[in-house]
Amino acid sequence: MPPAEAQARGAALLAPIALLTLGPYLALWGLPDPPFPTDPGGILLFLSAFTVGVVLHEALHGLGHVWGGASWPDVRFGVHWAALTPFAECTVPTQARSYRRTLALPGLVLGAGPLGVGLVTGSWPPTFYGFLMLVAAAGDLLILWILVGVPADAWVQDHPRQVGCLVVDDAGPDPPPPVSDDDLPDATAGDGSPSFLQLLLLAALSAVAAAVGFVIALG
Repeated sequence: MPPAEAQARGAALLAPIALLTLGPYLALWGLPDPPFPTDPGGILLFLSAFTVGVVLHEALHGLGHVWGGASWPDVRFGVHWAALTPFAECTVPTQARSYRRTLALPGLVLGAGPLGVGLVTGSWPPTFYGFLMLVAAAGDLLILWILVGVPADAWVQDHPRQVGCLVVDDAGPDPPPPVSDDDLPDATAGDGSPSFLQLLLLAALSAVAAAVGFVIALG
């Protein structure tokens, strides 16, 4: 799917992620006062930690691809500037088993890890940081859902143009040749991609759902 569409669909997961992560903390420990840094140093530290988390998110994807049998030269890092979305793209097929692990790695390490520490200790900063990193992993969760039913030994590869992956071959001991951008058909206007207005409406709906989620969590 196009990066902007993936970003909008991932935003729709904001409300349930908030309920499942911030909700338990607020029920156990309550909301700290103040919940967010107000001094310049604290704000700068928060923004720096978030930026480092985004970089580590993609680095963990790259590490997962290498763990799954690719080499570092096979992993391409960059940014989809139209959607302001960073990416780590593997240019060779890997098996679905390792591809799923690669997708889950940043959410587990940067999201679930700090979140668990925060919930157990009653510390708000790692809890909220874990929540943000799980939100950043919403697109990965979406792709994991799409891959449900794909055999673990099937060969998949990151899509050369869009967010997501291609199932390039059935299960087998040897990897198939990689799929390049030249192997794909030319994009057409009638490919079913949503319009800008549809994406805008989806983003607005996601924002409303997120607001409802936060209100429920705070209540």
